[in-house]
Amino acid sequence: MRLLAPDCTPVQRAAFERWRDADAAHAAAYREVALLWKLSKAAMQDPALAAAARRALQPEPRARQRRWLIPAFAAGFAALAVAAIVPRWLAPPADPAGITYTTSAGQQRTVTLSDGSSILLDTDSDVVVRYSARTRRVDLLRGQAQFSVQGNHAWPFVVHAGAGTVTAVGTQFQVRLDEQVTEVALLKGKLAIAAQAPGGATQDASLIGGQGLCYDQSGQISPVHNADLQQAKGWTQGQLFVHNWRLAELVAEMNRYSDTKLQLGDPSLQNVRISGVFRTSDQRTLLLLLQQGWAIRARRVSDTQIQLLR
Repeated sequence: MRLLAPDCTPVQRAAFERWRDADAAHAAAYREVALLWKLSKAAMQDPALAAAARRALQPEPRARQRRWLIPAFAAGFAALAVAAIVPRWLAPPADPAGITYTTSAGQQRTVTLSDGSSILLDTDSDVVVRYSARTRRVDLLRGQAQFSVQGNHAWPFVVHAGAGTVTAVGTQFQVRLDEQVTEVALLKGKLAIAAQAPGGATQDASLIGGQGLCYDQSGQISPVHNADLQQAKGWTQGQLFVHNWRLAELVAEMNRYSDTKLQLGDPSLQNVRISGVFRTSDQRTLLLLLQQGWAIRARRVSDTQIQLLR
């Protein structure tokens, strides 16, 4: 009301702009109020409501003893009209139909979105993108992705993954979805993370550039830690930086990038420690290095399976 008043001052408008820009929730709240104002204005122009108002203002003289019925009817009709409009406004709008983007094993793909943001999908990953007037929503269904987001405080960018959400405004970050945990690494900017337990309780956390965290399916968020930026940037360039990994971890990671899966044929190999830099697309060189540097041999058991033995 104040903004629409003719005597609204520049100081008041500036204060409003500061408030709206301070938080994406403020901007969303203002958009909702503006929408209700617009809907109520449209309701005022409804022919049925206008006719009821005219009847209420010009009652018939012969029905003077029942004049109260006419304005009461008009008021009731208006209330019904508003009651029909307001629930539709209050109810959350249906999610728009999503667009699905997918990569197969060994494939990476960059998707440029309508607002200039982009998603780099890692191997064997799925996302669904749903943009609406209220929010930019992306559902990470499987795998790993890097998000480069164009800033817009009034239009938050929200990634749904596992049991939580990651909300960004003008940032670059990565989200990885595993069976048990979801990992978040922030390359630059700021992030807000919310994780929800099955019972409905939530935990919140925030990150600044260079930090990371993870949360599990129970909604528990880990302490914030320094992200492994070398590892985070490495996979976007097809490289895997391995620092004292267990062989079982290395095999599991390399298997994400190939249809031919490596298998540990000897349980004693699981805890063999490996360090090095490997090309995610070059399984053959990995096998040569393992056989040259460690007491390991590779045996192909089928077209899609190679067994590692002592």
